[in-house]
Amino acid sequence: MLDLTISTPIPIVVTGSMKNSSEPDWDGPKNIIDSISICLNPNCKDIGVLVCLSGEINAASEVTKTHTEDLETFTSLDFGSLGFVDKGRVILNRLPRKLEAIDTDAINPNVDLIKCYAGMDEKFFVFSADSGVDGIVVEAMGVGNVPPKAFGGIQYAVDKGIPVVLVSRCPAGETLDVYGYPGAGKWLRNIGVIFAEYLNGQKARIKLMLALTVSNDTEKLREIFE
Repeated sequence: MLDLTISTPIPIVVTGSMKNSSEPDWDGPKNIIDSISICLNPNCKDIGVLVCLSGEINAASEVTKTHTEDLETFTSLDFGSLGFVDKGRVILNRLPRKLEAIDTDAINPNVDLIKCYAGMDEKFFVFSADSGVDGIVVEAMGVGNVPPKAFGGIQYAVDKGIPVVLVSRCPAGETLDVYGYPGAGKWLRNIGVIFAEYLNGQKARIKLMLALTVSNDTEKLREIFE
């Protein structure tokens, strides 16, 4: 959310702690010190919002939490971290893959996130579409495929003019239209479903909630996502 809505050269770093202050290995103070080091480093300007825990620097657009308790839970699974902090020294190995901002001061939270599973039918998509939702994010299987019976529900939503964005339920990798059975990526592409590249479901939903305040035109939204 911050990364897509704030356009500034000033470093913005999100941090926290995986342990609380009653535990002997409390990581909060080190994470704050590392984050301050990032904010003071001139190389960290103009590279978007960053996340720093356990000494790793990650782009907000790429990072995700991968473990409920592990100290090194925040990871960029597809592209790796941007760099790290070592005793106050900030080491950057690469830049974020993508820097973008959506010019809006509003948000449309009327977006559903629906996860696919084996044997799924159309009912959740039909219910969502009939409830007056403004957008749907579908967590498909694999590279971007849904069960054949679920495809009818997505078709129903698209026919009602509801933008549908496709992501994978896999923790890493992008969505592609490489399979051709009814419900596979090629069929979804043909009916107008938008592919979200490497975004996971929660990130794609945030992006769609912002993008819908700019336009609800599918082709305009496709430009924003693809």
